[in-house]
Amino acid sequence: MKKLKNVSLLLLFITFLACNSKEKEVINKKFEPSVESLQNYETPEWFSEAKFGIWVCWNAYAHTAVGDWYARNMYIEGHPHYIHHLKNYGHPSEFGYKDIIQDWKGEEFNAQELVDLFVDVGAKYIVGMANHHDNYDLWDSKHHSWNSVNYGPKRDVIGEFHQAVRKYEDQGIRWGVTSHVERASCWFQTNKGADKSGPYAGIPYDGNQKEYESLYLPPDPDGDVKPTQPSNAPLYWRENWLARCKDLFDNYDPDFFYVDGGVPFPGDDKGQTGLDMISYLYNQSKKRHNGENEAVMCIKDWYKKAPKGEWGYYWDGIATLNLERARLPQIRKQPWQTDTSIGDWTYVKDGDYRSATEIIQELVDIVSKNGNMLLNVSPMGNGKLDQKAYDLLQEIGAWMKINGESIYGTKPWLTSGVEHERFVIKGDNTIYLSCFEKPNNGMVDIPYFVPQEGKSLHIASIKILGLKDKEVKWESTTNGLSIEIPEGIKYKHALVFKIEADGFQNIDEKPIQKLFDRTEILTEWFDVLDKTIANESYTRVSNDNKNRKWAIRADSMLVELKGGKEIELGIKAKDVGVSNAGVVYVGSDDGIYFHAFNPLMWVDFPKGENRLTHMSYDGKEWLKLPGVKGQRCDINQTGTIWITDENGIVNYYDDLLWKSLDKKAEDIGCGGGWVGTVAIVNKGQLERFDGMIWTNLGGDNLRAVDVSLKDEVIVVLSDTGKISLFDKMGMVDLKNTETFQDVSCGQKNGKESILLSE
Repeated sequence: MKKLKNVSLLLLFITFLACNSKEKEVINKKFEPSVESLQNYETPEWFSEAKFGIWVCWNAYAHTAVGDWYARNMYIEGHPHYIHHLKNYGHPSEFGYKDIIQDWKGEEFNAQELVDLFVDVGAKYIVGMANHHDNYDLWDSKHHSWNSVNYGPKRDVIGEFHQAVRKYEDQGIRWGVTSHVERASCWFQTNKGADKSGPYAGIPYDGNQKEYESLYLPPDPDGDVKPTQPSNAPLYWRENWLARCKDLFDNYDPDFFYVDGGVPFPGDDKGQTGLDMISYLYNQSKKRHNGENEAVMCIKDWYKKAPKGEWGYYWDGIATLNLERARLPQIRKQPWQTDTSIGDWTYVKDGDYRSATEIIQELVDIVSKNGNMLLNVSPMGNGKLDQKAYDLLQEIGAWMKINGESIYGTKPWLTSGVEHERFVIKGDNTIYLSCFEKPNNGMVDIPYFVPQEGKSLHIASIKILGLKDKEVKWESTTNGLSIEIPEGIKYKHALVFKIEADGFQNIDEKPIQKLFDRTEILTEWFDVLDKTIANESYTRVSNDNKNRKWAIRADSMLVELKGGKEIELGIKAKDVGVSNAGVVYVGSDDGIYFHAFNPLMWVDFPKGENRLTHMSYDGKEWLKLPGVKGQRCDINQTGTIWITDENGIVNYYDDLLWKSLDKKAEDIGCGGGWVGTVAIVNKGQLERFDGMIWTNLGGDNLRAVDVSLKDEVIVVLSDTGKISLFDKMGMVDLKNTETFQDVSCGQKNGKESILLSE
């Protein structure tokens, strides 16, 4: 018996050693620079607990106080920044961005003072911008001489921030940096130009001076001047970018890192340099934290905007999802982040700031859906916050001091809430309910907060945060939870109720599931639209955010509809699409033709001898985009043209090329957001483009599709002319008695509108 006991103990000991060895192997295993390896990443717990960070976008451009793209725009003749520069500094052939940098001193910058304020406001992570698209580093950069130690303030700005934040390390405050310089090799190429008119016509800007090439960069070998990531970044640039990132990681030890887009770089690199960077970040963090990765990497999923990686690549699971000035419509299982700002991305003299109410309610909404908010606050050129920004932060901080427990360390509940209510849960026994508006009857009624039949939620107490002395009366029944608001309560930003109980496991989830029925909400959305019904003589219709309307008649002639009249263009067309960027049509020859309303920043079009154009009767110039024959077309708000080609395959136009996706469609429509939803009808069903995949949303015998510009509701028509509406929460079939053959979404006076042809 004793021998058997000893054998058992030996087996247990061997098992323990084997398990311990496997755990150590997992901890010690390095991240490799591959998608497969990096998909072992998990967002560190500190990030999920923190919820709220403050970010400082501050650079030499703050010295000019007109905008964060100053370094690019000051070299674009006629641009407002060019005009500002001419008036205040001189011509960019004589006084360039290099001189702006050297003129900038930031003499009142005090990192510790700013960090103390941010911590007092309630930020749990604080982030500094290490460089922008202007190729100027804000640290003692080992791989780039144009940095803030050598030029400008003559200070290690990032180093000072790093030291200031680390003083709060014992309070759990984390430190991060962002880098935006991956775009510089094309974004900054405007400095190579010259005026085309006026007294300085033909005189090269100072970016052509060889002695300053380390700042202004060599000419792009492919002539790439887009403001996106470079189409095919030169090897020297990819290597220099990676070396600068590693320098940041080695010497400033960030817990958080972010690049302004997806994983760099498109083209021959195919994102490998970016994968090298991310694996290095994670592995450096593991070295410093006993084999655990504590570094958060945030990337943007802009595949929906540019599926071939023109804005950088996105692979789900290799990093934490980041949205720029946007939010998710519902709870996401994995943590995510919104980066946003109190106003512009940099200090702008006399610029507008958002209200504390708007920012706080956005934070509450994001947290209810498992997200974080990173809020940018930009100092003036001298390094101090202006009084408006300071007062705004103080107001946010006052609310956070009272209600922060409903933000930090919370998790999403069964629902994020509806309308003006948001829920989160902490532990098993505490739910926080945030109300954005005061009800008229003094009661907060939550009809879906009900116990299962025959059970109780065992609610022990309901309190209002910050008002412990106010007794709150409530009633929990099978009809829901009703909370009576005590008299004399002042609503400011959001009123938070703390609900404590030991029976939340008894919640009946069926009423919550009914919240996802979109019938009432989408029907109401459609009912309030400004509607225009075009007669049956128009087979295709399109309108935009300024209520400009275009149509194709039954005789195939394309016309503009203005003031109830047709403007003849002398163009035969098969389809038409319009946005605030311009108009695109498929001609009778199946060619794709485009007219831009204004010069476009994000998409390049043929120039010089490659530019094939014709004029319409009304004097508009139409550019032919060769290389493909089309059937259906549309254009998004930034100018990307989407079509179905002669074989029904979806294509989009970028980098002067048509790029094909492996997807067939009978119709296609684009939304109005910065990224913008793209939807198609394929084999009679609706599909939405989600960047890496097409999501089938169902439907039956569908024919036509478009996407609303503000809310991105997808509107579809069936073969029988019936209307169905889809959003990211659900769908509804409308009971319209009229029948329609085409649909287009637009805006009138800033509100959603719709154009339908009978």
